Amino acid sequence: MKAKAKGSRVERQIKKIFEEYGFEVVRSAGSFGKADLQVKGIGSIQVKARKQFSVLNLFDGADKLVIKANREEPYIVLPLRTYLEEIKCQNGR
Repeated sequence: MKAKAKGSRVERQIKKIFEEYGFEVVRSAGSFGKADLQVKGIGSIQVKARKQFSVLNLFDGADKLVIKANREEPYIVLPLRTYLEEIKCQNGR
């Protein structure tokens, strides 16, 4: 049950960060599919909390990271607050 409690705690923390930037957020908890959060104007968000992520080592001093698996779409990885600051600037929030 520790993992579930940790997941719930981190989901609440992430929800709070989105709300600090003025977004409406609902913790889905399975209500809207598999995503953990629904953020108005952004969409569904899956939250993962681990002791460490090996992908973080790939940043190598960069601000953002693009990752791509074979035959898959590329994804961009960046700090949440960086992402929200960029959206805030684009939307004039």
